[in-house]
Amino acid sequence: MSITGYQTFNLYDTIRVWQEVGVYDIILPFILVFTISFAILQKVKIFGKEAKNVNVIVSLVLAFLFLQNTYLIFILQRFLPNVSIIVIGSLMFLLLIGIFSGEHSGWSGTALNIAFIFSLIAIIVALSVDFFPTGDGSPYGFLSWFYQLDPTIQSMIIFGILIVLVISIVTREKEEKGFFDKVIEGIKKK
Repeated sequence: MSITGYQTFNLYDTIRVWQEVGVYDIILPFILVFTISFAILQKVKIFGKEAKNVNVIVSLVLAFLFLQNTYLIFILQRFLPNVSIIVIGSLMFLLLIGIFSGEHSGWSGTALNIAFIFSLIAIIVALSVDFFPTGDGSPYGFLSWFYQLDPTIQSMIIFGILIVLVISIVTREKEEKGFFDKVIEGIKKK
């Protein structure tokens, strides 16, 4: 209650009501799955160029079937906020680079490969809801097998990955386009 006797508007109450009526559990996942499915079907034109109605029906069916599996909804609700924080962190990093380096014409070569690898690792981390081990030493998530290894073996795995990365960067020809450059060019041609 405010001083005048009228109840004030509170956004926290609105969010709480949305949670109670299922906006986050039903409506938002439905909209997301429907939109992504429809956009992909429109882009790849599986059912032909003039099959918008079919694409809508298939997207609706996929979205409703997605809602049936509560485990997928749980994963989505944990995954997307993790991706959001990674995107925000990446944007802040790029903002700082832009401030100090000036105008940037685009990603190519080694920078594109590193950005792709970073994105892939970030997605794996975001998909792994409980990526880091808990305080009691019991690991959870995608890399639980890694935390169960002997620390010496963990160090050897990390060292091996670093060696492979360094060798691939050092021995790469300057004129040769990398794998990810070719993938990007293939996407642009379509």
